[in-house]
Amino acid sequence: MNIMEVKKIKKVLASILIVLLMSPFQPGVENVRAETGKATISVSTLNVRTGPGLSFPVLTKVHRGEEYKIVDSQKDWYKVKTKSGEGWVADWLVSVETAETGDSSSSFNGRVNTDGLRVRKGPSTSDGIVTVLQNGDTVTVTDKEGDWLLIESGSTRGWVHHDFISETNSTPSKKSVNKQGIITDDALNVRNSPSLQSSVLGVLNKGDAVEVTGSVSGWYEIKFGNDKAWISESYLEFSSGGGTSSEKAEETSTSENLTGIITVHGLNVRDDTSLNGRIVGKVSKGERYTLLKEKNNWYQIKLSNGNKGWVAGWYVQKTVTAAAHEDNTSDENITILYNGTNVRSDASTSANVLLRATSGDSFPVKSKDGDWYEVRLPDGSSGFVAGWVVSIRSAAGENTTPRKRSGGLQDKVIVIDPGHGGRDSGTTGASGTLEKLLTMKTGELLAEKLKSAGAKVILTRKTDEYLSLPSRVSLSHYYQADAFISIHFDSIMDSSIAGHTTYYYQNQQKDLADDIHGSLSDRLPTMDRGVRIGDYHVIRENNRPAVLLELGFLSNPTEEANVNTQYFQDLAATAIYHGLGDYFSE
Repeated sequence: MNIMEVKKIKKVLASILIVLLMSPFQPGVENVRAETGKATISVSTLNVRTGPGLSFPVLTKVHRGEEYKIVDSQKDWYKVKTKSGEGWVADWLVSVETAETGDSSSSFNGRVNTDGLRVRKGPSTSDGIVTVLQNGDTVTVTDKEGDWLLIESGSTRGWVHHDFISETNSTPSKKSVNKQGIITDDALNVRNSPSLQSSVLGVLNKGDAVEVTGSVSGWYEIKFGNDKAWISESYLEFSSGGGTSSEKAEETSTSENLTGIITVHGLNVRDDTSLNGRIVGKVSKGERYTLLKEKNNWYQIKLSNGNKGWVAGWYVQKTVTAAAHEDNTSDENITILYNGTNVRSDASTSANVLLRATSGDSFPVKSKDGDWYEVRLPDGSSGFVAGWVVSIRSAAGENTTPRKRSGGLQDKVIVIDPGHGGRDSGTTGASGTLEKLLTMKTGELLAEKLKSAGAKVILTRKTDEYLSLPSRVSLSHYYQADAFISIHFDSIMDSSIAGHTTYYYQNQQKDLADDIHGSLSDRLPTMDRGVRIGDYHVIRENNRPAVLLELGFLSNPTEEANVNTQYFQDLAATAIYHGLGDYFSE
């Protein structure tokens, strides 16, 4: 080869190198697909990070209900636009309304055709599991790769094998409705879409009047303040009487006047919608205020001294004005069902006992506080009685106690398993909360409620002592438990994750898990993380109906403070109690 040929080859190689350098392709950088749409935050506080992963620094924090424009996405992360700049949020902690450009011909609606379908992070069995779906669950298929389908179910997104999805024609179209309805249950979750996986916007209580504007299978669309929201059709009855659309429009709708229930003690009221705002007052847990304005997930309220201020929305539970159903309790009487029923000084199982009532005793109802009734005692003073140990009658003699199906908790053997104990502390919260002590508190409260209903209750431990996992299961088998409830609190490296989860392992445990989790979701103010299959010893090796409950994340500082309160403990125990009642009443 002569010198001229060598020079020509060098020129060609140089040209190729220049073309490669000018190419937009950069090896080693994962392709990121652009999206449009908005992400709604599903947890109380969420870290926005500088990159798509938990190892990236936190750019800012956002809060439940806030909406942000999506500018990009990568695997399990969305890039959103905030006031502090663009950052990344985990897709499992937001609900997304996307408006993607491009070919959508591969999209269709489907239904799961098998139980225990594992939804994975990627299109292979080696990818991690996001969640588990059950036979009959509806999904939307948005993409396909080989034999794998990318699906969305509520706020969950992931990959499943195409063999386990049957195509359905379409999502049921919304029907227009123009009626007034009455809520038939307390603490009913109001959601932003017709799905149990969608985020909770607030709650409604028994007797609340709502304006129904639409329906799909199993759900009603209602007016919730100035917004549209969804509730389950199982907990709504339409007002009696006819009337034209114009006559209905003239009726006063309480759903337009939102009330906020404070969910923490000593909440600061500020003069601005910021934690840097000047403190102008304080409000306490359980107090109700009319929500005058909403701005950036802060609510303006009016204090008793006439001053107005702002409270953080993530400490406020929205509901419609509840005056109507509170007033209705004044013409009701409760009748004690069991001898020795405690009448207490406050609406809590830890409050002082004022007297012990006898089966058949009757008291006028003054007001209702959650699952408790404030009653007028013979000397004119007030006391509180738990709603699960009484029957309720109106002044006309009509039985207004919520109807239960046949069966019940009477004589059922319930084994309550407060997780950890002794040298096994379980997880430790961000502020030092020990899981083993918290599970014991919840277990004791639950035991008292169940005993009041006539159940036979066995606690696997009654003190701060260590007990092996096989010993806990042995107690379940020895007593031939009708139900085994293992109580826990969760922890994870990401302090923004929150919510409650119910686990089962065997098919014969699923009905119990569904009923208890349904009651938890209806009553707890925390995020619903669903019912899942869990490979835990106390349910895997248990031949009795058994579930393991994770009632909240101690690694989340806000949730840790919440679950430590007597209010939450009593609410959780009450929810489990009602879930067991539903299970045994079927």
